[in-house]
Amino acid sequence: MLLLASPVAAQNAFSDVAAQARDLRFERRPPFAGLNEVGALSQTWSVNTFYVVFKGRYPEQTVFWAIRRVAGDRQGAQVARWADSRACPAVETVLLAMEDLPIVRPDAIALGAEAPNLGLVMDGTWHRFWSKFARSGDNNASVQLEIQGNVNSPVAQWWAESAEALAACWTEAEPGA
Repeated sequence: MLLLASPVAAQNAFSDVAAQARDLRFERRPPFAGLNEVGALSQTWSVNTFYVVFKGRYPEQTVFWAIRRVAGDRQGAQVARWADSRACPAVETVLLAMEDLPIVRPDAIALGAEAPNLGLVMDGTWHRFWSKFARSGDNNASVQLEIQGNVNSPVAQWWAESAEALAACWTEAEPGA
C-alpha cells in the first residue's frame, strides 16, 4: 500500500510512482507498456502499467494480462488497483485497441507535409504512453516507443475510452496466479 500525506511527498508522488513503474515486476516480469496521465490544472494523475503473465510450460501454457493503476492528486497517491483479463474481458479489449493506435508522423517544422493547425491545448490532461515492445515497418522490427500528447491526441482518446471500459474492473487485490 502506498500512502503519502506531506505536501512535499504529494508533489513528488507522481514522479516517484511513474519512475518506479517501468521497472516494477509482477509475477517476475516487467511491464511491457504503460500510460501516465496528469491533469494540468487539477493535478490529478494516474500511472498505469500493462503486464502479460505466462503460466505453465509451453505448449500447454496459459496467458493472462493485468493492468496496475496508481492514481493520486495534490494530496498524494492512493493504493494500487488492478484489473485482470481473467475476471474482466475489458482488459483484453483495451490492449487490442492499444495495438490499433495510429502511427505517429514526425514533423520537420516548415518542411514537407504541414499540419493545417498545431492542435495545441493549453490546459488539459497530458498523456505519456510508452511501450518496450512496439513494432515498426513492413518487417515488424522491434522498437521502443514513447508518445506524449494532450487531450486531443489519439493516445488520450484511446485512454479515455479505456478508462471507461475498465471502471468496473479495478480491485485492490493483486491478481493471483
